[in-house]
Amino acid sequence: MSKPHLLYVGFFFPPSRASGVFRAIAAVNAFVKAGWDVTVVTTTDRFFEEEIGSVDNSLLTSIPEGVKVVRVPFSFANGVPTTKLRSMSRLRANFPQLWNRILGATSHKYRDWLSILLGKSKASYQMQDNYVTWIEPVVSAISKVHTAKPIDHILATGNPYSSFEAARISAGLASVPFSIDYRDPWMIDMRTEGPANLSPATKLAEQRIVAEAASCFHVNHAIKDAYERLYPESDHKHHVVLNGFDQSSVNQVPAPYTGGPLRFGMLGTVTDLWPLSPIVEAWLQVRKDLPAGSELILGGHLGYFARNEAALKSDLPGEGSGFRYVGPVAKDQVAEFYRDINVVVVPAHGMAMVTTGKIFEAVGLGSPVICVQNLDGGAHEIVKEHPFGFSAAPNGEAVERAFRAAIESTKSMTADQIADTRDRMAKFERPVAMKTMVGMVHETTFGP
Repeated sequence: MSKPHLLYVGFFFPPSRASGVFRAIAAVNAFVKAGWDVTVVTTTDRFFEEEIGSVDNSLLTSIPEGVKVVRVPFSFANGVPTTKLRSMSRLRANFPQLWNRILGATSHKYRDWLSILLGKSKASYQMQDNYVTWIEPVVSAISKVHTAKPIDHILATGNPYSSFEAARISAGLASVPFSIDYRDPWMIDMRTEGPANLSPATKLAEQRIVAEAASCFHVNHAIKDAYERLYPESDHKHHVVLNGFDQSSVNQVPAPYTGGPLRFGMLGTVTDLWPLSPIVEAWLQVRKDLPAGSELILGGHLGYFARNEAALKSDLPGEGSGFRYVGPVAKDQVAEFYRDINVVVVPAHGMAMVTTGKIFEAVGLGSPVICVQNLDGGAHEIVKEHPFGFSAAPNGEAVERAFRAAIESTKSMTADQIADTRDRMAKFERPVAMKTMVGMVHETTFGP
């Protein structure tokens, strides 16, 4: 009996180092381990290397053997597609706003069938998404994959959300179910948790996608609950699949503190949303009372794109502050970075809908953890599960209190307590979380 075949649409996939890559890798690995054949449709190395300068080639080794990767070119240089005036009707060319209103009022069913018959969706080009030019070539690529080896289910991860539309169209053409995996909400502004400033056509696009999808996966309960309120008619489709940590990143067990300098470590891609200032403010206060040589160590890229690096670097503390920036840390070097860290500090932005992926890695290590985020932030929900986890609002006094509490824990923790903490946090390993996704996809494809 042949294996079921999953077509996975993930724009950000190795060698990209975007934060969503780790969830994509985990999903592909989970399906392979569950006995599926997997084909991944992503974009080319050239885009990651030349247009955004965001690459970690060590991630290529994490792609399971046997997974076929189809790379569909994309470039921002192409711009957002425009329809040539000669191909437009007089109504559309002369009265574009009226045309868009008529388009929005047109029967969903009629438009969906028309999209399937043509192999594309005109409504896609109304979407506010910088990657819409990727939709049609992806649909074409998926069609070729399906002809060569029939697909049983299509799973797309977003953002970009054009991946969702490509999956919807392709699923209709192939007469197979599709599911979508939200790494972030589409219709919700993550900073305010209010409605995103998107066009009616974009909202209509998501409404259509959710209505037709077999399952919708979310990274936390706050986003899931919000989407159930947005689309109550499809509330049964929404499921939580947490992010998690990879055992390879925490495979070096911390040793109990025996004296000497203390090392506090932050790891991740630094952005202007990080609450870095209150962390540095608190560090400069507690450092006065620490053993000589104690350090606050930062590892990671400065921004997601190469152009952001200089501006972010200028915001880092100078020499003499006990702060040390060690530069980017490749995935296969993460465990080494954590090896000598006594306390892990996790900066996070946002509110309940933001559960930064690094929090799982931090709690999985077994050392004390400080999470700096707005107190209604989603990352704090994970820290609460950690017996030596400390939450702090992003202000200097609160962070300083968390630092001092973590220092006391570090000095008193035993090897048994470290081992027990690691055992308790094992529930946050990525494969544990991904079982839900694999199970739901299997059920919607083949039945209970």
